[in-house]
Amino acid sequence: MYSNIIRTLTYKVLVITFCLTAPTIWGVDTVLFEEDFEAVKLADSIQEGVKGVKVWSGTPPDGWEITNENPKDLGMPEWRTWAIVDFAWWTQTAGDQERSKFTMKQNDGKGIGKGAVADPDEWDDWEVNGKPEAKSAWNGHLITPPINIKGAAAGSLVLTLDSSWRPEDTQTAEITVSFDGGKEERILLFESSGVQTLVTIPTLKKNEERLNDLEQVNETLEIPIDNPADAAEMVVSFGVIDARNDWWWAIDNIKLISTAFDVEPRGKLAVKWGEIKSLQ
Repeated sequence: MYSNIIRTLTYKVLVITFCLTAPTIWGVDTVLFEEDFEAVKLADSIQEGVKGVKVWSGTPPDGWEITNENPKDLGMPEWRTWAIVDFAWWTQTAGDQERSKFTMKQNDGKGIGKGAVADPDEWDDWEVNGKPEAKSAWNGHLITPPINIKGAAAGSLVLTLDSSWRPEDTQTAEITVSFDGGKEERILLFESSGVQTLVTIPTLKKNEERLNDLEQVNETLEIPIDNPADAAEMVVSFGVIDARNDWWWAIDNIKLISTAFDVEPRGKLAVKWGEIKSLQ
């Protein structure tokens, strides 16, 4: 599957000496931004069937934004947009339904502790104001603060994150980036087609690769970004759109890495050397 292809990119400091009067050093990989959500202060649950103490928050980390694009009083209060949660509690209150493949150590889950969740499946389980999915689609975005990328070589950025995605019906997920307040550019698209997903990753030319249910509930994504050489800031947005009583998208351990490479999209990860810095 495509994530195995993407994982071929490794992050190493390469020091190569040529037959020159001075050694030549390749650029050093640098983590420009990271977030694991562990510092978010959680509150008690509101309405969910399994009551929890310090398990949920509608407030993202400092500088982040959560958009509330759904009817204010519709659906389960905890899930009316993205939430930061204790993954173990989320798994329990939602009746598991394969969430534990991402959230439990014994399953080699990648989402341990706290993380960000969009869960239209749980949102639809509260019908006080009528059946939620009959009244509205579920839409929401989780947006990073501006990230300083000044000095990064063109096409040298890679976004990594741990991800749990389960498809159903019309549910769609996307990651977009924007540079210096400019137009948003999509770098990843998951489109549910029944219980399969059509995957598009533009920088890898991965167009509509079809993956089956449960193939993406516990994976690490590594997505090259075509950042311009002169950009100073970048914002990343994680969105779930056009969902109803579908499944979920949970994410954790987000990193933006400036690599020693430019990424050349040719259906798989190919690399070409970036700038060569000579010590004189």
